[in-house]
Amino acid sequence: MPPAIPQTVDLLHLGKPKAMSAHLFDDVIVDPGCEKTIDRVVEALDGRTPRAILLTHIHFDHAGGTGALVERFPDVEVWVHERGARHMIDPTRLVASARKVFGDYFDMLWGEVIPIPEKNVRVLHGGESEGPWEVAYTPGHAQHHVSYLHRPTRTAFTGDVTGIRIDGGPALPPTPPPDIDPPLWHQSLETVAAWEPERLAFMHFGQTTGDVMEQIATCHEALDQFSEAARTTDAAGMAEWIRAWVLERAGEEGLPTYYAAGPFEGLWAGLDRYWQRVHRQAEVDAAEAQDHSAAEQAAEDPKA
Repeated sequence: MPPAIPQTVDLLHLGKPKAMSAHLFDDVIVDPGCEKTIDRVVEALDGRTPRAILLTHIHFDHAGGTGALVERFPDVEVWVHERGARHMIDPTRLVASARKVFGDYFDMLWGEVIPIPEKNVRVLHGGESEGPWEVAYTPGHAQHHVSYLHRPTRTAFTGDVTGIRIDGGPALPPTPPPDIDPPLWHQSLETVAAWEPERLAFMHFGQTTGDVMEQIATCHEALDQFSEAARTTDAAGMAEWIRAWVLERAGEEGLPTYYAAGPFEGLWAGLDRYWQRVHRQAEVDAAEAQDHSAAEQAAEDPKA
């Protein structure tokens, strides 16, 4: 008999427990992780052949090992949002861009990113429904982010949208660049809540059952807190602010695991990029309003 709930596979990334997880459910893998940890997934399959790999988004910690799995299971179907599909088929530009950020650490962190044959890729837009699975477009953390609902068990696989949460601790919104958009993220949290799930399954780390709506609500709250903090600080200051935020809510015992799941120094840049976009748009709007006002005055005063 297939399991009644998803199986959480601790990927032990860099040897750290409870930092990253994949999920197995029936003949499906959700977010298999990076190539460095893919043997953990294969071991958990225990000889089973997966039918599909469902990607919530294409960040390397979630999807980097997908190509390696397709090499092992050539008939497996890969579900991915349309904005991420081309990078899974040809990851050259994505990897080159990431290497500028991670440098020599890229290989140590993520391993090899292997292209996926186009014939294996199922392109998603959001709104799809197949068998027990429903797909929703849930941007905010990434523009190519989707979430999946397994209807019979009311299990929502939410990637990073419902935050990093470890051992019942606080829901921390991971905010790396380049696609962070808090208003869209809030909308995506509402999308997940509208499913009325009984279980959340997510990479960092595991599953939530008893207080699903509380996790969604606290992620809303934390996203606002993080967004405001990023307006008045820099990367180092934000890292110290997050450290204090986690210490207050998860204590000394929880701090190392939260840090391993989402290093605090990397969480300012995404929000800073968002605020830069907001400020640029405000300047454009102000200039357009000034031009419009000047045009109205000229129309009212022929001598102008």
